[in-house]
Amino acid sequence: MRRRAATAAAAATVTTLLLASCGGGGGNEEGDGEGSGGESATVRLALAQDVETLLPMDSNVSDNISVLDVVYDGLVRYDPETTEPYNYVAESIESEDNTVWTIKIKPDLTFQNGEPVDAEAFARAWNYAAYGPNAMANNYFFERIAGYDEMQGETDDEGNVVEEPAAKELSGLKVVDPQTLEVTLTGPFAGFATMLGYTGFFPVAQECLDDVEACAVKPIGNGPFQVEEWDQGIGLTATRWDEYPLEEAPTYGTIEWTEYAGEENWPDFQAGNLDFAVPPPAELASAAADPDLQERFVEGPGAALTYMAFPLYQDGPWTDIEFRKAISMAIDRQGIVDALLPGERVPADSWVVPDGVPGGEAGTCEWCEFDPDAAKAALEKAGGWPEGETLTIHLGQDETEEALFKAIGDSIQQVLGIPYELDPTPDYFDRRAAREFTGAFRANWFPDYPLNENYLAPVYASGDPKKGNTEFGYYGKEFEAAIAAGDEAATLEEAVTKYQEAEAALAQDFPTVPVVFSVNSYYYSENMSNVVLDPFSGEPKLRLLEVSDAM
Repeated sequence: MRRRAATAAAAATVTTLLLASCGGGGGNEEGDGEGSGGESATVRLALAQDVETLLPMDSNVSDNISVLDVVYDGLVRYDPETTEPYNYVAESIESEDNTVWTIKIKPDLTFQNGEPVDAEAFARAWNYAAYGPNAMANNYFFERIAGYDEMQGETDDEGNVVEEPAAKELSGLKVVDPQTLEVTLTGPFAGFATMLGYTGFFPVAQECLDDVEACAVKPIGNGPFQVEEWDQGIGLTATRWDEYPLEEAPTYGTIEWTEYAGEENWPDFQAGNLDFAVPPPAELASAAADPDLQERFVEGPGAALTYMAFPLYQDGPWTDIEFRKAISMAIDRQGIVDALLPGERVPADSWVVPDGVPGGEAGTCEWCEFDPDAAKAALEKAGGWPEGETLTIHLGQDETEEALFKAIGDSIQQVLGIPYELDPTPDYFDRRAAREFTGAFRANWFPDYPLNENYLAPVYASGDPKKGNTEFGYYGKEFEAAIAAGDEAATLEEAVTKYQEAEAALAQDFPTVPVVFSVNSYYYSENMSNVVLDPFSGEPKLRLLEVSDAM
């Protein structure tokens, strides 16, 4: 999958690709509902119950991103085979210096309420997302645009605004004319055009910002499907928007998401009530042995990394790199995968998934090999584990992840003699952001756009030597310098090389322990064909599906 992303040189332009290059399968330019399935066909999917919003600027987990992928269109979309970006709502994205970017938007596009999708629609969305007091999850994606710092203000430990921001709009955004948006960054960044397919950069209608609470539940999109109803905690229904003008228009008529907790959806798939599902660990072997199911199985390389992090902002053994090495070398990654998740995960040996995005390399993690003797020696060098103490491993509530981290804890305990306990919590993300964890914790990352920088800077960079990054308190001087050098590179190829140097610096600091990479896979019903998985989230690419009427 390793391919060169769009080059940003003297005149950087994102190359336009046809839908056919994405593997075909969607619909026709007019979106008239002809073809396999037609408007009467329905796709039935599972949705996690922790999805709280469908605001693009506030959506950053795989489930709400997969919904928004058919409700909204962005400036850029990504080829599911190569991950390469191609213009979609954008007619062109160009820069002569990687600092000032000119975005031309295709004419005559509208939202589902008839408002124009123009430069102002993007500017107001980005300004709302970047305004600190709005507390949008995707706020940080706009930090490269001039004027971002002036929009943040000051908050207390509870997140309450104690000092209003000096500005309410990004000074780096200029609506030149209805179809032209000029973006000025704080400095050069060759990967800017590559970012623009991410959910946080989607446009929003003015009606949406006039009633944000309503829009979070029933968004006003510009994509091929519109949300009809979302009964939160129960299910969500979206229907085909017949006036959709662009080429990636699915031919079926309805998508129904049912909300589930954990892995409870597999029985419904077996009963014929869902079109896509992944079995829980206990069912993997029987599913793999079922010849009928194997005919309806799709898999591909994954881009997600699951890793173990530590509260480096607290005193404890984890602040010693030798302890972190000991933990890593005590994890029998291959044995755990073989016993628990064969075909679903592979052992991780780097912080950027190899070959998944430009710059991904295998083997950057020196201490990711299972080596019990070296693990014991590293623990002894770190001063051992406090007698009578139990290592807490914090994680969210998910059946598969609990099974995975129980196996990891067992491996650590067997090799190092460190007793452990799992702490599955429903408010995992809030507790992590508040720095409430007192032990190791499970973390996961899949890229928002195809560039090795996205595995590194958003997770580890902070620019704050005292506090480090928010989630686990890491700061690396050499790492930050390499990230800055990548940002300032003249071309994307040069930037990728600098970001590889940043990963090398991260590997020496070893703040987190890579554990496993994902393998994207799904079982699907006999009503589905042309099933393609998103290389980032691993979810089915709903625009490419072909669906039969037989239900």
